[in-house]
Amino acid sequence: MDPKQKLIAIAVGSVCGLIIVALAVLLVLQIGRMGEAREARDGAESTINGYYAAKPYPSDANRKVREQDETLRTQWADKARAVLTHGLDVPQGESPSQFVQRIGETVRALNARQGSAAPAGQQEQPMDYSFGRYVVQGTMPKDADVPRLAQQFAVIEHVCDQLLDNGAVSITAVTREQFDAAEAKPEEEQTRTRRRRRRTEEAEPAVAAVGAAVDPILAKDGVRRETYSIAFTAPYTAIAKTVNALATDKLFVVVTDLEVSAPVSVAARVDELTKKRQAVKSAAARRASNSRAAAQQQAAAPADETPLFEGASPAERLVTDPAQAVPLTAVLRFDVYTAAPAEAPAAPAETKKGN
Repeated sequence: MDPKQKLIAIAVGSVCGLIIVALAVLLVLQIGRMGEAREARDGAESTINGYYAAKPYPSDANRKVREQDETLRTQWADKARAVLTHGLDVPQGESPSQFVQRIGETVRALNARQGSAAPAGQQEQPMDYSFGRYVVQGTMPKDADVPRLAQQFAVIEHVCDQLLDNGAVSITAVTREQFDAAEAKPEEEQTRTRRRRRRTEEAEPAVAAVGAAVDPILAKDGVRRETYSIAFTAPYTAIAKTVNALATDKLFVVVTDLEVSAPVSVAARVDELTKKRQAVKSAAARRASNSRAAAQQQAAAPADETPLFEGASPAERLVTDPAQAVPLTAVLRFDVYTAAPAEAPAAPAETKKGN
C-alpha cells in the first residue's frame, strides 16, 4: 500500500471513529432522557390512577348533605318571610270618607293623651301625625290609596301608643312616605308653595322621612319597606322601654337612627342648683346661729365640712335617676317591613240604560 492510500485510510478511519464516538455520546444522552420520560410516565400514571381511585363528587352523601341544607334554608326563608310580612290589623274595605272619619277620631284621642309642650304664651298646634291633608284640610284620599294609607296610619298609631304608654310626654312631629302627594300644580303656584315650604323649614327644621327601595328578593315576595320618623319628648326610661319593645314587637321594625338631646345644659343645671343650695345653706346657718345649742353644734362641726347637698331633696340636687330627670327631646327614625296591601277592587263600569 502506497503512502497515499495509507493517508486516505487513516483519514477515513479517523472520521469513522469520530462518528462512532458521537453516536455513543448521543446514545448515552438518549438513554438518560428515556429514563426521565419513563419516570414522568410513571408519575402521570400514578396521578391518573389516584383520580380514578378517589370517590366521585358529588357522591350520594354529598347530595344528601346539600339537600338537607337546602331544606333548612327554605324553612328559614319561610319563617323570615312570615315575620317580614306580618303587619298590623287594619279595617278592610273602608271608603275614603270612613277612613278619614276613623283616623280623625284616633288623632283626637292621641292628642288628648299628651301633655302640653307649647311654651307659655303660645298656642300649641294640634298634631296631625302627617295626615293633615285628611284630618285638618278635609281632603278625601283616592280609593286606591286607602289600603296603604291605612297601613301607614296603623304603624304611626302603634308606635305613638307605645311611646305614650311607656311615659312619653308629647309627640311633636311625625313623617312618613308621602306617596299620596297632590297632583302637579301650575308653575307659579309651585313656586309659591316651594317658597312657603322653604320658609317653614328654615323656621322649624323638620325630620324628613326618605324612602328607600326594598331588596329585590323581598319585593318579589310582596314585602314593602316604609320609612317613618317620630319626634317626641320623653324621659330616658320611656325611650329605653319603647326601643326595647320595638325590638320584640310582632311588627318588623328596624330602628335606623335615634337622636336624643337634653333641653337643659348639665353644666348650667349644676351651677343653678349649687347657687340655690348655697343660698339655702347660708340662710339655715343664719337661723341656726340664733340658738345657743345650734351654735355649739355648729362649732363642733364647721359648716364648711358639711356636704353642700346633704339632706337636700331630689328636686334640689342633680340626680342621676332617670325617673327624676328632665324629659329629653328625641327623634326616632325607623323602617317597617310589611306585606303590600291588596289593591282596591276596581269600581264596576256603569252601564247606560236605553230609553
